[in-house]
Amino acid sequence: MRPKLSGIDHCHLNVQSLTQAVDWYEKVLGFTVVEELAFWNEEGKGPLTLEDENGSTRLALFEAPGRSKGIAFAATGEQFIAWLAHFEQLEIKTILADHGVTFSMYFKDNSGNSHEITSHDYRIIKQHFPAVALGSHNAKRG
Repeated sequence: MRPKLSGIDHCHLNVQSLTQAVDWYEKVLGFTVVEELAFWNEEGKGPLTLEDENGSTRLALFEAPGRSKGIAFAATGEQFIAWLAHFEQLEIKTILADHGVTFSMYFKDNSGNSHEITSHDYRIIKQHFPAVALGSHNAKRG
């Protein structure tokens, strides 16, 4: 049986200027920077996470040319672990990343589009994957 998702966690968007994009999303749609995740933008090129006034929609902005990375689906810790096993069964390559406050797995669809499943149940996943180094994007599976 296929695991379930909890929804969409955030969408990745490439923008020409982070500063101008933050201003636009704030003025037009009421988005604000998620302060507890702002540390990820250490080099000033993103990701910079914004959310709407309800806290129900998030965008991860990257100052970069070209097309955006894709959708980040949300999952509980248990769902996240089940998705890793599911992808492994299907022989779909995943890259597991420990972001310090969240875990993400990255994968591509059959057209080569990159997507992500992310979970904020950090402690649950860290118990299952203690060897994944903080900031690591190279723990390949599948």
